[in-house]
Amino acid sequence: MKAFNIYLIGVGGQGIGLLSEVIIRSADKAGLNVRGVDTHGLAQRGGTVSSNIRIGDNINSPLIMKGQADLVVALERHETLRGMNDYSKNNSTLIYYDAVWQPLDVRLRKAKEVENEIIEKEAKKERSN
Repeated sequence: MKAFNIYLIGVGGQGIGLLSEVIIRSADKAGLNVRGVDTHGLAQRGGTVSSNIRIGDNINSPLIMKGQADLVVALERHETLRGMNDYSKNNSTLIYYDAVWQPLDVRLRKAKEVENEIIEKEAKKERSN
Protein backbone atom coordinates (compact mmCIF):
# COMPACT_ATOMS: atom_id res chain seq x y z
CA MET A 1 0.00 0.00 0.00
CA LYS A 2 1.29 3.44 -0.94
CA ALA A 3 1.83 5.71 2.06
CA PHE A 4 -1.16 7.75 3.23
CA ASN A 5 -0.22 10.69 5.44
CA ILE A 6 -2.63 12.18 7.98
CA TYR A 7 -1.79 15.40 9.80
CA LEU A 8 -3.94 16.29 12.84
CA ILE A 9 -3.77 19.73 14.44
CA GLY A 10 -5.63 21.56 17.17
CA VAL A 11 -5.34 23.31 20.50
CA GLY A 12 -4.43 21.74 23.82
CA GLY A 13 -7.48 20.18 25.44
CA GLN A 14 -9.36 19.34 22.22
CA GLY A 15 -8.39 15.68 22.09
CA ILE A 16 -5.84 15.51 19.26
CA GLY A 17 -3.88 12.84 21.13
CA LEU A 18 -6.99 10.73 21.63
CA LEU A 19 -8.09 11.13 18.01
CA SER A 20 -4.60 10.14 16.88
CA GLU A 21 -4.65 7.06 19.09
CA VAL A 22 -8.05 5.98 17.73
CA ILE A 23 -6.85 6.26 14.12
CA ILE A 24 -3.57 4.46 14.84
CA ARG A 25 -5.25 1.60 16.72
CA SER A 26 -7.93 1.27 14.03
CA ALA A 27 -5.34 1.04 11.26
CA ASP A 28 -3.30 -1.45 13.28
CA LYS A 29 -6.38 -3.58 14.03
CA ALA A 30 -7.15 -3.59 10.28
CA GLY A 31 -3.70 -5.10 9.68
CA LEU A 32 -2.16 -1.98 8.16
CA ASN A 33 1.38 -0.82 8.76
CA VAL A 34 1.03 2.42 10.74
CA ARG A 35 3.38 4.87 12.47
CA GLY A 36 2.43 7.93 14.49
CA VAL A 37 3.90 10.61 16.69
CA ASP A 38 2.40 13.51 18.66
CA THR A 39 3.87 16.92 19.41
CA HIS A 40 2.45 18.67 22.43
CA GLY A 41 4.29 21.98 22.73
CA LEU A 42 2.36 24.35 24.96
CA ALA A 43 -0.71 22.14 25.04
CA GLN A 44 -1.46 22.85 28.69
CA ARG A 45 -1.72 26.55 27.93
CA GLY A 46 -3.95 26.36 24.88
CA GLY A 47 -1.04 26.00 22.48
CA THR A 48 -0.78 23.96 19.30
CA VAL A 49 -0.98 20.18 19.44
CA SER A 50 -0.33 18.09 16.34
CA SER A 51 -0.04 14.46 15.33
CA ASN A 52 1.60 12.82 12.33
CA ILE A 53 0.16 9.49 11.20
CA ARG A 54 1.53 7.50 8.29
CA ILE A 55 -0.18 4.39 6.99
CA GLY A 56 1.27 2.12 4.30
CA ASP A 57 4.19 -0.04 3.27
CA ASN A 58 7.86 0.90 3.70
CA ILE A 59 7.26 3.60 6.31
CA ASN A 60 10.36 4.08 8.41
CA SER A 61 9.50 7.35 10.11
CA PRO A 62 6.23 8.68 11.53
CA LEU A 63 7.06 12.26 10.56
CA ILE A 64 5.30 13.83 7.60
CA MET A 65 7.37 16.24 5.55
CA LYS A 66 5.81 19.65 5.01
CA GLY A 67 3.56 19.74 1.97
CA GLN A 68 3.05 15.95 1.98
CA ALA A 69 -0.18 15.32 3.92
CA ASP A 70 -2.95 13.51 2.06
CA LEU A 71 -5.42 14.44 4.79
CA VAL A 72 -5.35 17.38 7.22
CA VAL A 73 -7.78 17.23 10.14
CA ALA A 74 -8.00 20.40 12.24
CA LEU A 75 -10.10 21.10 15.32
CA GLU A 76 -9.77 24.91 15.42
CA ARG A 77 -9.86 27.60 12.71
CA HIS A 78 -6.48 29.23 13.39
CA GLU A 79 -4.82 25.83 13.50
CA THR A 80 -6.70 24.83 10.33
CA LEU A 81 -4.95 27.59 8.42
CA ARG A 82 -1.56 26.69 9.91
CA GLY A 83 -1.91 22.95 9.24
CA MET A 84 -3.28 23.41 5.75
CA ASN A 85 -0.63 25.89 4.66
CA ASP A 86 2.24 23.87 6.13
CA TYR A 87 1.23 20.26 5.42
CA SER A 88 -1.37 20.02 2.63
CA LYS A 89 -0.29 18.88 -0.78
CA ASN A 90 -2.13 19.36 -4.07
CA ASN A 91 -5.42 17.46 -4.08
CA SER A 92 -5.26 16.69 -0.37
CA THR A 93 -8.38 16.63 1.77
CA LEU A 94 -9.09 19.11 4.56
CA ILE A 95 -11.53 18.42 7.36
CA TYR A 96 -11.94 21.06 10.03
CA TYR A 97 -14.13 21.79 12.99
CA ASP A 98 -15.47 25.34 12.90
CA ALA A 99 -14.43 26.36 16.40
CA VAL A 100 -12.28 29.25 17.60
CA TRP A 101 -9.99 29.22 20.62
CA GLN A 102 -8.54 32.68 20.24
CA PRO A 103 -4.76 32.83 20.37
CA LEU A 104 -3.24 35.47 22.63
CA ASP A 105 -2.46 37.89 19.78
CA VAL A 106 -6.15 37.82 18.74
CA ARG A 107 -7.29 38.43 22.31
CA LEU A 108 -4.87 41.36 22.55
CA ARG A 109 -6.23 42.66 19.22
CA LYS A 110 -2.81 42.42 17.56
CA ALA A 111 -4.15 39.99 14.94
CA LYS A 112 -7.51 39.25 13.34
CA GLU A 113 -9.53 36.13 13.93
CA VAL A 114 -9.36 33.62 11.07
CA GLU A 115 -12.70 33.51 9.23
CA ASN A 116 -14.06 30.61 7.18
CA GLU A 117 -13.72 32.65 3.99
CA ILE A 118 -9.95 32.87 4.51
CA ILE A 119 -9.72 29.10 4.93
CA GLU A 120 -11.79 28.52 1.78
CA LYS A 121 -9.62 30.93 -0.21
CA GLU A 122 -6.37 29.32 0.99
CA ALA A 123 -7.73 25.81 0.35
CA LYS A 124 -8.19 26.66 -3.35
CA LYS A 125 -4.57 27.73 -3.81
CA GLU A 126 -2.16 25.56 -5.78
CA ARG A 127 0.46 23.98 -3.50
CA SER A 128 4.14 24.03 -4.49
CA ASN A 129 5.06 20.45 -3.65
